[in-house]
Amino acid sequence: MADAATRASDAFLDDDFEAAEDLFTQAIAADPKSAELYANRAQTRLKLENFIEAVEDASNALDLNPRLSKAHLRKGVALFNLEEYESAKASFEAAHVLEARRETSTWIRKCDAELQDEAGATPAASTTTRASMPAPALTPAPAPAPATPGNGPAGAVQPAQPAEAAEDAATPLGPAAPEAAAAKYRHQYFQTATVMEVAVLAKNLTPERTRVDIQPRHLRIAILSPEGEPEYELDLDLAGEVVPAESRHELLKTKVEVRLRKATPATWPALEAASGASPVATNFSDPALAHPPAYPSSSARPKKNWDKLEHAIKVEEKDEKLEGEAALQKLFRDIYSGADEDTRRAMNKSFQESNGTVLSTNWKEIGAKKIECTPPEGMEVKTYGK
Repeated sequence: MADAATRASDAFLDDDFEAAEDLFTQAIAADPKSAELYANRAQTRLKLENFIEAVEDASNALDLNPRLSKAHLRKGVALFNLEEYESAKASFEAAHVLEARRETSTWIRKCDAELQDEAGATPAASTTTRASMPAPALTPAPAPAPATPGNGPAGAVQPAQPAEAAEDAATPLGPAAPEAAAAKYRHQYFQTATVMEVAVLAKNLTPERTRVDIQPRHLRIAILSPEGEPEYELDLDLAGEVVPAESRHELLKTKVEVRLRKATPATWPALEAASGASPVATNFSDPALAHPPAYPSSSARPKKNWDKLEHAIKVEEKDEKLEGEAALQKLFRDIYSGADEDTRRAMNKSFQESNGTVLSTNWKEIGAKKIECTPPEGMEVKTYGK
């Protein structure tokens, strides 16, 4: 595994991203519990502009290690490129909480700017959201919700059909009830071959106010008001079958996110079941499916040069003037990021075994012995409980 991971890192540094992706895949096959490997392959797929697969890799990394800040960051970058700005912002905020960096602050500001542009733009289409202020039986009523730019058939909220073509065998679309029009929240989703992610955009929820029920062919998300009264419900039959035991949900600052593991790899025609529609099986041996479909955009704005922007952020971080411990930590990060594997092992081993009093880059010396705690002059080592 280490050999494949090392060669993958070398290929990435040489800008051979296709080879790096293949090598990271080999490393993951040998060590499927490594969050670092999934996060690194996510970064490689960002370079290849395989954004949907990058989201899945970052999500897998977070399943293994929810505190891996770079996985949150890379998931946010992928979602941003998919024009899922609210979800991207939530990922960047999670990364910033774990590791406050100028880069994440910049991405958060970019999300805010895009969301502000969306709010000021005239929607070209509306999204269909089955949301309501539920009656005691919690029966949903159909209601329109604002559009989210960047919708596409394989990875986001589906655009509503014209009124004369919008037919649902289970619940025909019709005029929104007054209660539904007043609903506070809306939902969105995107999918990969193996995962369907559903998010209800609601800020500052608590576990006490949130109810999520996942069944093989059914999903229900209910939100209560602070007083405990029913406030919102998303209740629908799924277009395909999922595995509840391998699915999960998470409360973020701006949403409740549900990650549904599909029972069989397939592309669903939509989130919700409809008559005559069934999941399309994914044939992974088909060369045409080697890369995910392009993600269409409903935005008329010119495409941004993200490579140029990423370079500008790195230059800005490099030139940032820090003082005290912040400057020292940056120095250590710079040394570690540019080091080879033996140097990194030496730094980790010396720092951990010495309780933070020794930091060495010489693996030949450090790897041959246990490093003792070496306190500064005038101080002594004390063991807790003695």
